[in-house]
Amino acid sequence: MTTTAKTNEKKIAEIIAELSTELKFEDLPDYAVAHAKTLTLDVLASMVGTRNIITSKIARETDEELEGSAECTIVGSSKKVSAPNAAFANAIQCYGYDFVDDHNESNAHPSPATYPASFSLAEKLKKSGKEFIEAVCLGNEVVCRLGSAYLGDMYYQGFHPTSTCGSMGAAVSAAKLMGFDKQKTVYVQGIAGSTVAGLMAWNSEGSFTKRFQAGHPAMNSIIAAYLADKGFNGPPDIYEGKDGILHAYSYYDHFDTKFITEGLGDKWEFASSSIKVYPCCRYSGGHLDACLDIVAKHHPKAEDIEKIEIRSSKYTMRLLAEERKWHPKNIVDLQLSMPFQAAIAFVNGKVTVDEFDVKYIDDPLVKKLIASTTVVEDPEFEARYPEHYSSAVKITMKDDTEYESVIDDPKGDWRNPVTFEDVKNKFRTLANRVYSDPERTEKIISYVENLEAQKDMSELMKLVNDAG
Repeated sequence: MTTTAKTNEKKIAEIIAELSTELKFEDLPDYAVAHAKTLTLDVLASMVGTRNIITSKIARETDEELEGSAECTIVGSSKKVSAPNAAFANAIQCYGYDFVDDHNESNAHPSPATYPASFSLAEKLKKSGKEFIEAVCLGNEVVCRLGSAYLGDMYYQGFHPTSTCGSMGAAVSAAKLMGFDKQKTVYVQGIAGSTVAGLMAWNSEGSFTKRFQAGHPAMNSIIAAYLADKGFNGPPDIYEGKDGILHAYSYYDHFDTKFITEGLGDKWEFASSSIKVYPCCRYSGGHLDACLDIVAKHHPKAEDIEKIEIRSSKYTMRLLAEERKWHPKNIVDLQLSMPFQAAIAFVNGKVTVDEFDVKYIDDPLVKKLIASTTVVEDPEFEARYPEHYSSAVKITMKDDTEYESVIDDPKGDWRNPVTFEDVKNKFRTLANRVYSDPERTEKIISYVENLEAQKDMSELMKLVNDAG
């Protein structure tokens, strides 16, 4: 399906620009504001909690070398840098555990580019909490709607929606925070369209470029905004034009523009994004819920499990169950290996940050269970995708006893939601791994709980960064 706008209709970039320039905090429904606040704490959990892992350290060191104006915070660094550089490093950090929200229909993580870009600009410009919420609501909405327009197929073209769609969403967030009029907001989208990138090639060997997919759209969105602010223009038909990003990044021209524009500003699609409860690929949620459901109900001894059988959808298998996923080599592999994840769930009875450790790659029991795991496509689950990420797990014990669990919507999905209290505990768990003072954690939670009342977002970055 290919649906494009008629030549005499408004361009999609113009429609988005009109919403951006007209939107006020008071126009946002309560459910959108609540989700934006939840995502704020959820993103900060990973930005803080991952600061000691290798990719976060490399990103910080690189941006400290690039420097620029000493205006914005990199979490974990005592050195301030330019807004684009801070957004880049913070985005890589917030994607380090693959623990940020996911939107089913767009196949994208809406927040790892929009939020870091917005944190940086809000800090630099001393924006209020309400202005920050406006910006992230707009940016995440663009990510989710644009991703949905690709009809679940962009992955098959080799592009990563988190990165490609994140570039456009983060640019709209930047435009809102910089107070752009309609023309500049059209320009920034046109410019950002030429920065759109992000290949799925990282999955061929578990490369760190998975985390780069958040960094470069966050950085490029601010650069695009700086250019647009000075009058640098970009094509107004960047979405639907014959050479625009819908044609360029779709799978055999399979897209529908209605998902971008219908109900825009009335129904906020981003508010249905899922909050992750496991620090790995969101496609893992269903089978991990099923494994842990079996553990909770039946307490099987891992050493007595003879077979693990998983049923899933086609793209989940392509992402998590290629042949090489039975032989993971690094942490990124572990975050995207269905056989490993099932094995570690039964061995440890839980799936936390601590389970994604390379020490388990050579664990004899884990290796045995990985080898005993099979994955097949379930036609019913495939028919439900991408609206539902369904999975089923069945294990067979040495005595031939079988236990099975079927999950239609993993924990964290809007149909099976977590609470804000759950996200607060997630933040506590990750933040207190690195903060020496738990009081700092509680102050950040309190700040975000009252985000719409905050007058200066730079105060949040001071709280978040105990290295500054």
